[in-house]
Amino acid sequence: MSSLSRHADPIRRTPHLRGHSQPGTNALQFGVLLTFALVAASAHAESTFEGRYQGRGDGRLNLQVFDLGDGRGAYFVVADTAIPNECTGELRGLAITNGVGALVLTRKKKGSEEACILTLRFGPVRKRVRIEEHGCDGFHGTSCAFIGALTRR
Repeated sequence: MSSLSRHADPIRRTPHLRGHSQPGTNALQFGVLLTFALVAASAHAESTFEGRYQGRGDGRLNLQVFDLGDGRGAYFVVADTAIPNECTGELRGLAITNGVGALVLTRKKKGSEEACILTLRFGPVRKRVRIEEHGCDGFHGTSCAFIGALTRR
């Protein structure tokens, strides 16, 4: 017997079962799947606000949002409100994103220094939107307002 065979430690192998992977591999696969799911969810959350919405506040509310596709998050917004035989109002203009799930439209009526600020806060899947205003009395009658909840149509 040679001196090498007497002192060499036997090679130990870990049994490998077909169809079963190592615990580290399972964790890696889970991590990859979780990453894809999070990326898909954030892409959905950042999806467009574009659409037509209807709802109620003090009266009837209609909202149309058009994606300008400029890559800067700019949208053209048309909002109108009405109470039959009492008042109507309309506000249209360029809105920009303001945080996650929100658009802000700022306008000044000709000859006025006061700014009208319309804030649109969208739900996570963009099916619902809450509309709020600040200083927009010059864009609608006294009984109307751009305040309420709307649903995508």
